[in-house]
This record gives sequence, structure tokens and C-alpha cells, in this order.
Amino acid sequence: MDAEFTLTNLLLVSLLAFAVPFVLAFFPRVRVASAVLELVAGIVFGPELLDWIEIDAPVEIMSSIGVAFLLFLAGMELDLRVLRGPALRRGAAAFMISLLLAIGILLVFKEFGLVETPLLIAIALSATSVGIVVPVLRDSGLLHSPAGLFTIAGSSMAEFGTIVLLGLFFARDGSSPRVEAVLLVVFGVLAVLLLRGLVWFSGREATQAIFRRLDDTSSQVRVRLAIVVLLAAAVVASAFGFEAILGTFLAGAIFAVVIRGWHDLETFRKKIDAVGFGFFVPVFFVVSGMRLDLQALLGWLEIGTVLVLLLVLLVVRALPVLLYRRYLTDREALASGLLQATNLSFVVVAVTVGEGIGAITYSGGTALIAAGLLSAVIFPPLAHALLRKEGG
Repeated sequence: MDAEFTLTNLLLVSLLAFAVPFVLAFFPRVRVASAVLELVAGIVFGPELLDWIEIDAPVEIMSSIGVAFLLFLAGMELDLRVLRGPALRRGAAAFMISLLLAIGILLVFKEFGLVETPLLIAIALSATSVGIVVPVLRDSGLLHSPAGLFTIAGSSMAEFGTIVLLGLFFARDGSSPRVEAVLLVVFGVLAVLLLRGLVWFSGREATQAIFRRLDDTSSQVRVRLAIVVLLAAAVVASAFGFEAILGTFLAGAIFAVVIRGWHDLETFRKKIDAVGFGFFVPVFFVVSGMRLDLQALLGWLEIGTVLVLLLVLLVVRALPVLLYRRYLTDREALASGLLQATNLSFVVVAVTVGEGIGAITYSGGTALIAAGLLSAVIFPPLAHALLRKEGG
């Protein structure tokens, strides 16, 4: 074995990922997503502060798999059977308004020399962290209420739209948007063919019998199939010049359709969540924290930039919930706006992509992630308080 190869840094990152839930458990009244503390842990123990952990090859690889799993699991949460009717239509319209607002505001910022890549930042600020939104709605007992339905619809449409736009406009091969659009259509056709093939394969009685026989053995064949689909989609997306995240998200959405008829579906979901959220996804967030450039936040101008980005995030995601007022109370609409303005996971992903292709500087990425971090700390507790009063 190469003398330079070591798993020490990966061990330390794993220890941080293990410790975060315990820290949260000691403070049950503090409603903070684990991703927030994972980022903070990466900042504290990474190169910027204590410098106890380095990003070496094993850590880098596991982090890359982590972002792939994060988007795959996000795609699996997209359920169009639930998102239909007024909720789906108004959620999609709310996302379009958010995107147009963000683009308009960021173009003005560019004119004053405040940003260099307005489209990337606008796309990043138009998303919502569905993984943070759902627990707040569930804890408030309003997950299946009109408030929950409209919030999830708007959040899901934003997540889907921003991932597609990020993959379309910020491909690694630098092709023009027109070429990327053609490639995206071809990629979509392949995705449909993959869906039909997987539905046929997994729906066969012989296949189902094998699944049932091997499910509770060390083979874990359904989990293996999910990982094969995830990696295959990432490889194909990269081959077409897109970011792998576009492939993994669509793979998750496709796989969610494939598994609808599977037996003991809840057990399978727990298994695949355990693989992703048990290890790979936390590693991605810890490593993302280790990459942050804290020097970029030390001046008053830099702090002001973070606060302005946070305000823009709130405006572009909360303002469109006016479309929901016909169906929600004022308190529910306000809470929905706060939840839809909660945006951490996708901001981190967008910054990772942007830095990888040179579309955003490390200082700009740090400011964007800091704004997302604040949104995840501030907005969900406020929304929970509003919804709790509404439910009471």
C-alpha cells in the first residue's frame, strides 16, 4: 500500500459526523438541522481554525459520493402523485417568480460590480432545502394540511427547477446553452428509456421473487440496484457534459417511480437513507465546511454582503407565497414563505459546482454558504413558532 495513503482524515471527519447528532440530542429545544452543525464542525476543525483535518483523496472521494447521494435522495422525495392540482400549479408559478426576481436583483448587483456570476447566484438563491422543511411541517402536525401541501409543492418545484438549470447552464465542458438544451433533451429521452427498462425489470414476477428472497440476506440486492442506478446516471450525465448532480437527482426521481410497487417499501427506504444520511451525506457537509474561506467574512463589507444575500433569499422565496393566500391563512402563508426561504443544501451544492468550474470565487462561495447557513438557523424556528400557534 502507498505510504502516503491514509484514512486518518476520513476517520476524523466520520467522528465529527457521528458527534453532531449527539450534540443536537443534548439540546432538544434547539431546532437546527444537522447539516448546519456539520458545516460548522468542518469550519472549526478544518484548515481555517484548528487545522486538525485535511481534505485528502479518501475524504474528497467520499464527499463526492456524498453530494451524489444527497441529490439522489432528494430526487426520491419528489412525488408528483401528491403534488397535483392548485398546489402543483402555484408551486411551479412561485418558483418561476422567485427565479425571475432573483435574476433581476442579481443583474442590478452586477451593474454595480457587486457580483460576477449573477445567473449562478440567482439559481442558488431560488431553491429550498426540502430536507429541512419537511421535519418542521411534520413536527407542527401540518405536513398533510393545505399549508404543508403548498409549501412542499413550492419547495419541490424549486428544487427540481434549480438542479436542472444548474446542470444546463453550468456544464463542465463549457458548451453553449443551445447545445446543452439539445443534449438535455437526449439525456431526458435516455432517462425515460431507463425508467421503462427498470419498471419492466423490477416488475417481473421472477425479479420480485429474487428481491424477496435476498432482501434480508447480506446481498441487500435492492440497495445495490439503487447504487448502480445512482452511479450510472452520474456517469451518463458527465458523459453528456452535464454536472453529475443532474444525473443523480433525475435518477432518484426515476427510482422513486420504479419502487412504488415494491413490497416492504418503507424498510427499503430506511436502508437507502441509512447508507446516504448515515455516512456519505454528512461527510459532504463536513468537508464543505472545511472548504470555507473565513478570511472572506472578516470585514464589515463582507458581513454586509452575507446579510444582503440573506435578504435577497428571503425576498425571492417568500414573496411569491402571495400566490397561496387564497388557500392559506396569513400566518400559514408567512410560515410557508420562511420555510421556502430556507436554503442550505442546494446552496452548498451550487457553490461546489461553481467553484469546480471557476464560475465563482472561494470568497463569493463562502458568502453564499454563510447566507444559506443563516437561513437554516433563523427561518425554520420562526416558521415552527407560527405554525404551532396556527395548529393550536
